[in-house]
Amino acid sequence: MQVRLLTIADELDALAPEWNQLTCGAPFRRHEWLAGWARVYLSGEARQTPWVLAAYETTAHGEQLLGVAPWRLETSVARGRVIRPLGDGEICTDHLSLLCDDANASRVANGFAEYLTLNQRGWDRLELTDADADDVAIAALLDALGARGCESTSRTAGSCWALELPESWDDFLAMQSKSHRKQLRKAERRADAELSPVWRRVENEADLDSAWPIFVDLHQRRRLSLGEPGCFASERFACFHERVARDLLRAGRLRLGWLELAGEPAAVEYQYLGDEIDGSAGAVYAYQGGVDPDRLDDEPGRLAMIYTIRSAIEEGRPRMDFLRGDEAYKPHWRAEPHATVSHRVVPPRRSARLRAGATGVAEGLRGVLKNGLGAWNGTPAPAAPPTEDATS
Repeated sequence: MQVRLLTIADELDALAPEWNQLTCGAPFRRHEWLAGWARVYLSGEARQTPWVLAAYETTAHGEQLLGVAPWRLETSVARGRVIRPLGDGEICTDHLSLLCDDANASRVANGFAEYLTLNQRGWDRLELTDADADDVAIAALLDALGARGCESTSRTAGSCWALELPESWDDFLAMQSKSHRKQLRKAERRADAELSPVWRRVENEADLDSAWPIFVDLHQRRRLSLGEPGCFASERFACFHERVARDLLRAGRLRLGWLELAGEPAAVEYQYLGDEIDGSAGAVYAYQGGVDPDRLDDEPGRLAMIYTIRSAIEEGRPRMDFLRGDEAYKPHWRAEPHATVSHRVVPPRRSARLRAGATGVAEGLRGVLKNGLGAWNGTPAPAAPPTEDATS
């Protein structure tokens, strides 16, 4: 197996078809998302560059891509050269991992660990943030690095929430508490009787041209009504999502729908679809939403969630993944938490360990001053993009 370092966006683009075969169904691991993030967030950044490892195997038919480490290198005077995932930060990419089949996870992890230790003078720290706690490839990488003398520390980083979907809407209602089931039925009856609800969904680029301003408007108005700036106040966030939405629509992985009540947009759900696995439909990933703050009495968030869950069940999708964040609506709809972990690795080099110790103390002190408590010498993970409370 050969491991190569890729640092140019065009090199990443050349991998796109093979890259997307290694996502294990997660849309946030796709080339459109991670390489698209690099083009937006690393553009013009003198101290950051893509730092992607690609593992190849030579076969009778040529080279085969076995795995990808979708990382970047961030350089600063204080922290040195830190390897971090593509896609972290304000867009809150969940389910980050090495990209490889589970069957090849150990081989790929060992290949990447060998490359990292042979080239340890090129980096001072590896930070793998918000990885799934049960991630096989990340565990294999940490074991392989530990066997080569690297030191690692880990901390719990919160939870992603997922709702396992039954075979029918009636079965789903049976899963809910008696009071919640009553609320759902009442909301539907009232909407049908008084509000003429219509659920619309983006099917093509013309639909997206119409729907995108609705989504941004409802999201921003709701956040502003809560005294928050809203995610789309960030120019990079807005640019990235408008691009990636179009790319994922072309790939058949965008799910953007909005609810009209009495002919006016009242709620919107911005979601992605996972890839099919072994012929089974992929999961739905609920990234963000918005509601009209002037129509909360009509329960637009709850109604939009009814439409999206019912559609997912009818399509045979196994799961609604609500992603990161402990909002109250998630357990209310019977989603279950799945732990995530952030890992920090330092190479077996004295200067790197001294630097890690010094910066760790400084970051820990800043955390105490800011939060009144210390992390594991780390910076708190960013909050997830705000989603709408689907119980309101």
